[in-house]
Amino acid sequence: MSTTVDQPDRQQNVTSAKGPSQAVSSLNREYRAVLINEEATGIGRAVAQIVRGDGWHEAKSSAVLVTAVIGWLGGDAVRPIGFCANGTGPVEMVAKVGNYYITGHGIESEDDITVNCCERHRTRFSQARLEDLDPAQPNPRFAMGSPLAQRAVDRLAAILSEEIDPEIARVVLGC
Repeated sequence: MSTTVDQPDRQQNVTSAKGPSQAVSSLNREYRAVLINEEATGIGRAVAQIVRGDGWHEAKSSAVLVTAVIGWLGGDAVRPIGFCANGTGPVEMVAKVGNYYITGHGIESEDDITVNCCERHRTRFSQARLEDLDPAQPNPRFAMGSPLAQRAVDRLAAILSEEIDPEIARVVLGC
């Protein structure tokens, strides 16, 4: 006598919520398009040259970018975060909006931000951390007092607002 177990004829597909939603992916494409447009790229290079960097992910440029994101989405939606590597102070600033982080490389999820920053700054995961930052506090890597930096913040915030509706971005990112 054999016993049978009731099993469905086909395997049920179970999908897990891995990665960003289609709306976040679309927003990320728009955001990255803004960062690589001619004017924004020029702003990023000009600010990065102050510290001999090469773009939006450099320390000074990332501070300008985060401050511009605050101007674009509003201070109530954005939390400035510093990535600290190898036991030092912050080497990159990112903007936390909802469950996502806005960087000079695009919009990254909470699951990926530390790993991606570790790869960018060549540091071990065990020697890295994210911590809240106040852009107004004096910090030699993120000094925002220069007129060039402030003009860059104002112009980049305006470009972001012109290209991507801030209200839609806030909703998509979960603010």
